[in-house]
Amino acid sequence: MGERGVWNRDTGRLLGGLFVLLALGILGYNLILGAKLGELRRENNQLLAGLFENAREQYPGIRLEEWMALLEASEDELPGEAALGPYGVLSGEAASLLWEKRERELLAGSNLALLGLGAAVIALVYASLRRRRRTLDELTAYMQRVARGEYSLKMRENREGELSLLQNELYKVTVLLKEQAELSRRQKKALSDSVSDISHQLKTPLTSVTVLLDNLSESEHMDETTRRRFLGEITRQLSGISWLVAALLKLSRLDAGVVEFERKSFPAGELLDRVTENLEILADLRQVVLERRGDQGILLTGDLYWMGEALSNLVKNAIEHSPQGERVVLSLEENPVYVSLTVTNRGKILDPEEQKHIFERFYRGKYAGEGSTGIGLSLAKEVVERQGGYLTVDSGPEKGTRFQMRFLK
Repeated sequence: MGERGVWNRDTGRLLGGLFVLLALGILGYNLILGAKLGELRRENNQLLAGLFENAREQYPGIRLEEWMALLEASEDELPGEAALGPYGVLSGEAASLLWEKRERELLAGSNLALLGLGAAVIALVYASLRRRRRTLDELTAYMQRVARGEYSLKMRENREGELSLLQNELYKVTVLLKEQAELSRRQKKALSDSVSDISHQLKTPLTSVTVLLDNLSESEHMDETTRRRFLGEITRQLSGISWLVAALLKLSRLDAGVVEFERKSFPAGELLDRVTENLEILADLRQVVLERRGDQGILLTGDLYWMGEALSNLVKNAIEHSPQGERVVLSLEENPVYVSLTVTNRGKILDPEEQKHIFERFYRGKYAGEGSTGIGLSLAKEVVERQGGYLTVDSGPEKGTRFQMRFLK
């Protein structure tokens, strides 16, 4: 963008004001100086009058005309030039004319000096305004490029001053916009990936249900055992779809920030009762024992419903990955810093790489079941962290796999 002219309405007002101030300054200076010179002239005349009076008293025989001829004598007629010169009675002109000449010279010289000084000040102001306009044009062009999404620009360093402060603030805004743009890009990619994963998660069971329904509708003479098996599979697939949709809705509510968590204190045993009752049938089907350890009266503070959602996902995951006849242990511990609730199972051990990604949405580890969606653990972590807690995983050959929820007191 080309540089715009420095002259504008504000510049015109400023320079016009400076010209007016300069004119008023010169006028005032001339008035003050003229008054001062007039006062000096009167004092000088009084001095000459005193000297003249003293001279007449000393030399009463000299007539007035002779004294005037002496004071108004020309250079050739005045023999005492060297003596009278230092007192202002110079040769060549009358005393009154001498003072007028000196006044004119002094006024002319001082006015020229003031005009030169004023012109220099105005020139400096104009040059400063020109540099200021150039800097503002650069900042304007910079912000226009930023508005077009060019966040990798660097601003030319500026000297100290108010424009430098403005430049620094603009740079901060640019960095913030760049970070927000990058965050928005990542969020869009995550949303795109999530939609793709959701589509994949829903497509498989829906396709299976569609095929099973087609077989049921086309095979009128299907035996009862096969029909019941198909209907059971359809029910299982639809239950999985229902759970997936419910989990996704919960995640979307958390992401949108519309969930308001309650802050109430309740015994930990109440939370464990709610979770074990809901998962008791699943544990019986897989022949897994749910065991509770620790003081059930330990108080937890938070939202009982959402804590139940988080813990249910952890316990459900532990049941699904436990061999038959094993135990899933729910342990409660308390110390002066936090309350912890740990879910332990003796299933397959997670390697360190899996532990890094286990809480990512739609992540399915190598030991994930056929119906796993990779949402449950992500939802649990989201719920725990939104209530100021921490959810971690630790897995090893001797200690098994432990998911631990910790809430600071």
